[in-house]
Amino acid sequence: MRIEKLWVVVRPSPVSELGDICFETDAKGLALQFKGGLAPEDIHALYTSRNEAEREAERILVASQNYQDAFGEVDR
Repeated sequence: MRIEKLWVVVRPSPVSELGDICFETDAKGLALQFKGGLAPEDIHALYTSRNEAEREAERILVASQNYQDAFGEVDR
C-alpha cells in the first residue's frame, strides 16, 4: 500500500484547538514541519484516516483540558 497523505496528531498545549493539533500532510510537508521546529517527541500519532486522526485529537484535547482543570496548567 502506498501512502501519499497522512494525518498528524501532535501533543496539545493548554490553548490548542483541533486545527492546531491535527493536520494532513505528505512526506515533504512533514519534513518541512521538522525543519520549522516540530520535534519528533511532539507527535502523538500518525494516521492514514482523517476520521481516526480527528477522533484521537478530540480525545487528547478533552484529556488535556481535564488534566488542566484538575491540576492547573503545566509547562511541556
